[in-house]
Amino acid sequence: MGGASSSISGSGGSSVSGIAGSTISGGSGDIKITSGVNRPNDSVAIVTTSKATVANASGANLRAYYSTKEMQLSEIVGAKNVFKPESPELPYLILHAIGVVSFNPGEGLFATVLVEDTSTPSVCVGTIAENFQVRPGSSVIITASRKIVQQKSDQDNEWVDEDGNNHKTA
Repeated sequence: MGGASSSISGSGGSSVSGIAGSTISGGSGDIKITSGVNRPNDSVAIVTTSKATVANASGANLRAYYSTKEMQLSEIVGAKNVFKPESPELPYLILHAIGVVSFNPGEGLFATVLVEDTSTPSVCVGTIAENFQVRPGSSVIITASRKIVQQKSDQDNEWVDEDGNNHKTA
């Protein structure tokens, strides 16, 4: 990495140098170094981001559309329940049946989760949630009964909910 050198020091005397424009990943999220000019009175801007996961135990392929503002179904699904093409304003994640996807909810998002037809994935055959609010650092499970529940926060297994139920099917 070229350019100015900068460093971060933490408790215990650890430090990292030459990190301007870098992303440092950790267990609870990323630290993005957005500036790092090493001049007197300049500072390094650090933005923390929390990673989250969604585990799909519904048994169906899903589309999770997300936005920082609430969405209307008419923005996502058109005539004959055909999904509209993806746009920068309404991106989506494909959630494969019995799969886990990691994402960054930033300061929080709204998610609309729709079910894809198994034989024609471009067609919507159901709605699981409209404008479900995803909090920063919040991970969820979409259950076999198509409900959204919170993952247990201190659990390494992304299939276990807050009540200790494991939603992964064999």
